[in-house]
Amino acid sequence: MGALWWMLCGAMLTGGILAAVVATIGTTAPRGQGRTARWRAQWSGGHDGQARAARRRALIIAAVATTAVVWLVSGVFVAALILGGSVIGVPWLLASANPSKGRIAKLEALADWTQRLSEILRLGFALEQALITSRKNPPPAIEDEVGELADKLKAGWLPVDALRDFANRLDDVTGDKACAALMLCAVDPGPGLAQVLEDVAAQVREEVAARRKIEADRAKSRTAMRTMTLICMALVVTGFLIPYTAPYATLLGQLVLALLGAAFAAVLWWTRKLASHQPVPRFLINDPRSQVKQPGAEPAEVPAS
Repeated sequence: MGALWWMLCGAMLTGGILAAVVATIGTTAPRGQGRTARWRAQWSGGHDGQARAARRRALIIAAVATTAVVWLVSGVFVAALILGGSVIGVPWLLASANPSKGRIAKLEALADWTQRLSEILRLGFALEQALITSRKNPPPAIEDEVGELADKLKAGWLPVDALRDFANRLDDVTGDKACAALMLCAVDPGPGLAQVLEDVAAQVREEVAARRKIEADRAKSRTAMRTMTLICMALVVTGFLIPYTAPYATLLGQLVLALLGAAFAAVLWWTRKLASHQPVPRFLINDPRSQVKQPGAEPAEVPAS
């Protein structure tokens, strides 16, 4: 018992020292929205913000109800917290691949749209006219973005500014590559523009193929992680229905169970992070993820010798 308390105290002391060091040194990353503001935006943002908020509220209510029921039935508060948290955590694990599929679908649509632009240009259209004409029957995945681009060009926007806004809506480094080529051609039009767009479309398709292969490999890790999580949750539920897990009902047993549950949750979070897509910093905007110094940054002072 004494050794366990010493381990807990050592872990808490180490965590406190690390938190104090980080708070004192700080970070060189640009200041952005606070964590609370980001959580509020994620809670109710997006075109389906109300539906997502309703789903989250339903999950929270189900988690609280599960925690209360398990606590009343088993009398083990830590087990109730673990099972209640799994009501929120398991759907989060099962839905981890959806954003990656959406990004790949948009990039594939971007390759088709760029190829169609090259075909329109070969008919004798100028770049701005081709961009407006491409609004007819665009790929469904980027239909809204292409429509917004055409509207801005009709409203008198410069092609460079409209294309930069189009890249911001795509929000992907591969989209930046395609839009950068179009922006350069808009500034300095010349022969061979259709061929340039065909080459860009081929490069985007290669990027899509590479990302699909990577996501297929990541899907194996995600499947193993989900299976392991469901098996462990089933073991926890079954274990508290038989006398085998009676020692976990004691104070020491609940402390050990809390440590095991925290370690398991940390492993799941780390595994999911490894199996998730890490966005590459964009270059058409000042992306906070980039380690490159921003233009206009003051150079570090050199001490006088």
